[in-house]
Amino acid sequence: MDDTRRCDLVLGGGGIKGLAHLGVLAALDERGYEVMRVAGASAGALAGALAVAGVGPEQARRLSQELDYTGFAIADLVERFGSSRAIAALLRRWTVEPTDPNAWIGEVLAEQGIETFADLRLDDDQASTGEEADYRLVVRCVDVLHRRVVRLPWDYARYGLDPDEQSVAEAVRASMSVPFVFDPVIVGDEPGTQGLLIDGGLTSGFAAAVLDRHDGAVPRWPTFAVRLLPRPRGEPRLPDSDREYAHMVAAALLDTGDLLEPTSACDERRTVRIDVSDVRALEVNGIEDHDLLEEGARAMRAFLDDWDLDAYRRDCRGG
Repeated sequence: MDDTRRCDLVLGGGGIKGLAHLGVLAALDERGYEVMRVAGASAGALAGALAVAGVGPEQARRLSQELDYTGFAIADLVERFGSSRAIAALLRRWTVEPTDPNAWIGEVLAEQGIETFADLRLDDDQASTGEEADYRLVVRCVDVLHRRVVRLPWDYARYGLDPDEQSVAEAVRASMSVPFVFDPVIVGDEPGTQGLLIDGGLTSGFAAAVLDRHDGAVPRWPTFAVRLLPRPRGEPRLPDSDREYAHMVAAALLDTGDLLEPTSACDERRTVRIDVSDVRALEVNGIEDHDLLEEGARAMRAFLDDWDLDAYRRDCRGG
């Protein structure tokens, strides 16, 4: 394949709004692009995993339509409070069957032959950075135990782990661990080196340059960064319960977690902005009223209509 029809992606979080990333992937497929590598956080980590695993646009859309988002969201609550008769009764009233996120992600990836990060290594001909350990997926988490950002699989060595042996599904699940919705994920086997990972989209996210070459060479293919526009600020109102407060905290973190603006005019040129500002990050109910996939596809098509790789290389990368 012509290298100009390959690309890398940098995807942020955004909760349920992250479905727009699937539309981005569909538009790239329409234009004949092969996604080589993805750096993603939260919902972007999930979309990126599907892309590099080889899940096509139609299958991705079908999966998004078939998934019970309410059951997906309450799975950890069920595990945490399953012994409570009151919670059990409430679940029966809702008639919601919980969906284990880790198992669901693992099954989808396993169908594509992807289990550990060893399955996502690039060979020398495909690698774009010249580094020895080049993987097709990098997911962003926050380690609240050590108060640091973690990039998996790159940072597994911090926890005494071999990145090639680690589960891709578990890393994606860790990057989606919204506080108060999903339990955090423990990483590492030894108490002294363990970490506690939560949603990687709760801070500014990956910069557009995270996958750029480090050998000084001109990029063989472009990197596109995708930003989901946040909701406009409404009239502030104080919460009237602990439950509303917890929901407000989680929603605020998600809505503000992808606000890392391009730091240069060149990064601006390769950034795709998708207007999903009318959707709340945790708006599970009523999501069928929004065609987020089409919003993402429309924005990506418009961006590609104006994209000029040769001009970008000349103006921004010395080639």
